[in-house]
Amino acid sequence: MNPILLIGGAVAAGYVGGFLGLGGGIVLVPFLTLIFGMPMHQAVALSLAAIMANSIVSSNNYLKKNMVDFRLVIPLCIFASLGAVAGSSTIHLIPGDYLKIVFAIALTYTAVSIIRKKDNNRQNAGGRKTEPKLITISIIAFLSGVFSSLLGVGGGIIIIPAVFLILNYSIHTARGSSAFTIGITATAGSIVYLLNGTLVLDKIGPVILGLTVGGWFGSWCGARAGSFMVRLAFAIILLYLAVRMFIQGVG
Repeated sequence: MNPILLIGGAVAAGYVGGFLGLGGGIVLVPFLTLIFGMPMHQAVALSLAAIMANSIVSSNNYLKKNMVDFRLVIPLCIFASLGAVAGSSTIHLIPGDYLKIVFAIALTYTAVSIIRKKDNNRQNAGGRKTEPKLITISIIAFLSGVFSSLLGVGGGIIIIPAVFLILNYSIHTARGSSAFTIGITATAGSIVYLLNGTLVLDKIGPVILGLTVGGWFGSWCGARAGSFMVRLAFAIILLYLAVRMFIQGVG
């Protein structure tokens, strides 16, 4: 496995993840499986471990821009972590192909919805007066944790659309809060993968290095990007991921 190519791919994944508040797994997992031929379960475990580090770096830029709402983050972290443990503990029991097809359909619908819905930029982390709906957040967080551990994507692909579309937060607060949350979620899932022997430790160094470098630059750019650009980029990523998952599911 070429370490330079591995680091380069991780940098690209980290940039995309940092820009959108996703963590980078949506690029890193396909990269590891398609380019290096790594088994899906190992790629997922390695991705989650790297996302832990990337979240710390990415969150720093969003915190400086006041894009993290801790009233939202705290319940997200708790229930997403529980979901991550549940997902990583049951990954070998769930038919992966069926899961990918259903998830691909959901992602396609979400991508279209994000483009169509206008952002309410007045709702931000520092000025939001409405209290988050705990039950709704708990369900969203738990499901994001489950899917993040099953697919190695950090959970942001569920958290950000749900917070933006369902809870009506701004896309900026959704991204910043997601970037902070997914690090906690990834940690919970990674511990389970480490204990059951799925996490490959000899490749984690280059991946973390590349992902964190790319994540810092991506989050720096993302914290300064306009709402429509972010929503368009996010929708493109979701559609890409949906196509990849659908092809893998039916193949």
